[in-house]
Amino acid sequence: MKLKYKKIILMTTMSTMGIGLLTLSVSQDKSKIEGNLGADTAIEASLLSDDSTSELNILSKEATTEATDLPTVTPTPTDIPTPTEWPVYDIEKSGTYPKIDDLFEDYYTAKYNRDVDKLKSILSDPSKAETEEQLQSKTEYIDDYRNIKTYTKKGVEEGTYIVYVYHEIKFTSVNTPAPGLAKFYVVTGEDKKLKIYSGDMDDDLKAYFDARNEDEDVVALIEMTNEKSEKAKDNDEDLQNFWKNIDEMANNSQDTKTAEGDSAE
Repeated sequence: MKLKYKKIILMTTMSTMGIGLLTLSVSQDKSKIEGNLGADTAIEASLLSDDSTSELNILSKEATTEATDLPTVTPTPTDIPTPTEWPVYDIEKSGTYPKIDDLFEDYYTAKYNRDVDKLKSILSDPSKAETEEQLQSKTEYIDDYRNIKTYTKKGVEEGTYIVYVYHEIKFTSVNTPAPGLAKFYVVTGEDKKLKIYSGDMDDDLKAYFDARNEDEDVVALIEMTNEKSEKAKDNDEDLQNFWKNIDEMANNSQDTKTAEGDSAE
């Protein structure tokens, strides 16, 4: 993955399978966060791992269009090795696959409500569902998930899909919702129902899954998500300070990983 994407891809919600970490300790001032959010907030965050089962929340640098008006583009070849016999499909907006739309409405509703049974029913491996306590710790300072929209590419096998989910998170004590983009692999289960994949991918499938982040239409989606994020931050100082702390923690996490890697060598 290119360096710029390692920098722009951050966890803004927890991964379905517990990969990655973002723990918030927000001031409980009921009026509004005062001054620099960093003074009242302790944030632990990690950059996304390369594990393909994780929920990827993506924020980029710039964009030229709204998330609800995705331009029609043709995917271009990527630098990431992709099995040549596997086709690359164009991205399709919400409404194309109503069952996928419903799946992620159910997912975010269950996540917010800490409905473990519901989450188990929509994961390909129910054992990977988090406990109610884990969900509570990860959604304690989230008031709502809003404006959920799916952007879908067909997968390499019939009944499989790569799904990018645009959503906005309303954090406690921050007035403006934060735009985000999450990535999932969706499969058709033995019961013929769509499931969020929570297992391990083989090397070829993972390479294909990762490579889609470099497709022109996906890059456009990432950029437009970031444009909405930048506008939201410009209009709300609290949200600006919140993301500033996220960036700092993410950079510190990356520096720590780099230092650990150098020490191991």
